[in-house]
Amino acid sequence: MRKPDHLASIVIDGIRFWTGIALIPAYLFINSPLIKLLLILFFALSVSLAGKKIRYLYFIMMTASITFFHLLTPNGKILWDLGIVQVTKGSLLTGFTKGISLAGLVFISLFSVTPSLKLPGKLGGLLGRMFYYFEIILDGKKRVQAKDFIGSLDRILNQIFPLHHIEAVPEAVSGIRVRSRGNRAGNVLYPLIWAILMGGAYLLDSL
Repeated sequence: MRKPDHLASIVIDGIRFWTGIALIPAYLFINSPLIKLLLILFFALSVSLAGKKIRYLYFIMMTASITFFHLLTPNGKILWDLGIVQVTKGSLLTGFTKGISLAGLVFISLFSVTPSLKLPGKLGGLLGRMFYYFEIILDGKKRVQAKDFIGSLDRILNQIFPLHHIEAVPEAVSGIRVRSRGNRAGNVLYPLIWAILMGGAYLLDSL
């Protein structure tokens, strides 16, 4: 059984979404890996409050993979010489920072986008469905398997987009959505708290 979305009772979908959009460039402009990791903890807490699960192993593996491929291009002081690969400080920091940056962006999308999100216009509708399907893939019970990558991905996509119901998917999805109402105080405090948090992060990053 899926956990309740506690953020839905605090802030409406639109403010929640646009606050998340504003967090993306703010997060990317921070240079310190340590501060990015601290922000990821707040992001993870928000994802939990949104009633969604985080597959931590996937993000750890993703960060490790990005870091490893950056190590193949040595940059800066050599920390360890493993023979085939030289672990350099510059490549290690760059790869790790990019890995956690990508993980942070996914976390932001998880707590900022809701199934009931409705954006105006055709482009808004397309973005809403795209984010919804992205959420299903991340939150699905059946995961992409490394040993059968193509087959497992194909099965997941077939579940989301059955061939004989492709046109009916958006309507079926919209029929089960419950729109968030939030409250007046939450609609003001939610973006304000994130603004204060990111401002503090920038202050620490500049020290």
